[in-house]
Amino acid sequence: FRSLFAGNVGACEARIHMLEKCIDPDADVEQMLVKMLKSEDKKLMIDMIRLVAKMGDFYIEELLCRRLFELDPDHLEYKSMLAEAVANQGRYKEAEELFRQCLE
Repeated sequence: FRSLFAGNVGACEARIHMLEKCIDPDADVEQMLVKMLKSEDKKLMIDMIRLVAKMGDFYIEELLCRRLFELDPDHLEYKSMLAEAVANQGRYKEAEELFRQCLE
């Protein structure tokens, strides 16, 4: 966990702020995931996607990317992020199709 915050103090402060904003210390992980998946805060979603990807939780990364893509299906970067999340789980054929759709 320490390596997640190592280096840039500004980045560390931003991550702590993001975690404080979306994590209720009295909630369990499932409750927090449900809350995140109902959110319409795109910046918060992107920050959380980056965080869980760095932690190696590619399934949650995919869930969050799918939600972000639902919020704005015309945004190519969101579709690309979803493709990457799928590829991170080894589902390369599905990821390739998503990447191809980004190119069309």
